[in-house]
Amino acid sequence: MTIFMNEGWNSVTYDRLAKEFNVRKSSIQAYYPHSIMFATALQGKLFPLITPLLDFTTKEAFIFSWNKAYRDETQSIFKDVMEMLLDNILKNGTSPYSKGAVLKLQQMLSKNIGEPEAESAMKIIFGEMVYSKMDS
Repeated sequence: MTIFMNEGWNSVTYDRLAKEFNVRKSSIQAYYPHSIMFATALQGKLFPLITPLLDFTTKEAFIFSWNKAYRDETQSIFKDVMEMLLDNILKNGTSPYSKGAVLKLQQMLSKNIGEPEAESAMKIIFGEMVYSKMDS
């Protein structure tokens, strides 16, 4: 988790982890045969760090707080977590934990604004994240 927190999702690689933990790359691959499994291992620990950054009171407040946290250049944790989640979702064989994380956020939002509006908000923010990748 330290590598992710300090250096971001793109630094969580087999080579980087092997160097950090002074083990062979093949040893890590034995436990995590697919690198996307790193995301699954991290998600439970990261979810509590990102939810306080979101405003679940209205659809507009949620979208605004999401975009603000995603674009905040003073801290990268939210963007790093969302990019890890998006990478995991877009790969074949999406982890049930990634899907669960998205549905958990949607459920938290739906308590205040109802399921149809919560689903709409999630589609908007994930669409914006995908669209913003064209600018990076």
